[in-house]
Amino acid sequence: MNTPLRLILALVTYLGVFVPVAAAAFFAVILLAGPHADLLPRALQPVVILLGWLAVLVVPAWAARVVWRRIREKEGTNHAG
Repeated sequence: MNTPLRLILALVTYLGVFVPVAAAAFFAVILLAGPHADLLPRALQPVVILLGWLAVLVVPAWAARVVWRRIREKEGTNHAG
């Protein structure tokens, strides 16, 4: 499979994973570390926000990387003859 198609599939995967992860992280952070929630001590609120941002950035990138690598592996096994 050529590189532009691999890039498109990886981008679609990134966006497909980004949307639900971002929504889940948003609601989790608002619930745990929001201004009126008071479910966590104030000292832990920045940690929760940082972990939420980390999840939003890392999880979709990891999924896109898995797709990118799987497509490359499939390329090597499609030999005719």
